[in-house]
Amino acid sequence: MVRKVKGIESGVYYYHPTNYALNLILKGDWQNSLAKACFAQMFIADAPLSIVITAEYERTTGKYGERGIRYVHMEAGHVGQNICLQAVALGLGNVPIGAFRDDEVPRVLNLPEERKPLYVFPIGYSG
Repeated sequence: MVRKVKGIESGVYYYHPTNYALNLILKGDWQNSLAKACFAQMFIADAPLSIVITAEYERTTGKYGERGIRYVHMEAGHVGQNICLQAVALGLGNVPIGAFRDDEVPRVLNLPEERKPLYVFPIGYSG
């Protein structure tokens, strides 16, 4: 989710890891709605960028069974750590958010049913 980022239109984007591309899913500023879906943690609304990590569990559980759920969560943790490290390296502030309404975040982001949110990372300049 992007707003007030130079050179990128405000909106909700999907990152395609295979071709390193962002696709605009929803136009507009959705940060306020995301903040409300995160139990009204309104500092999220002030962030120019929020990265939301989602999972499609069936991709992993199809191969590894129930153990795949553990692998998905481990990978989300690794990705989240890399987001935090990169933000700090760029002189940005960030905080991992795991407290949100499981039914509300997908609605705000217009996520397909199979894509489940795991983590929200508001990123910006720390004051």
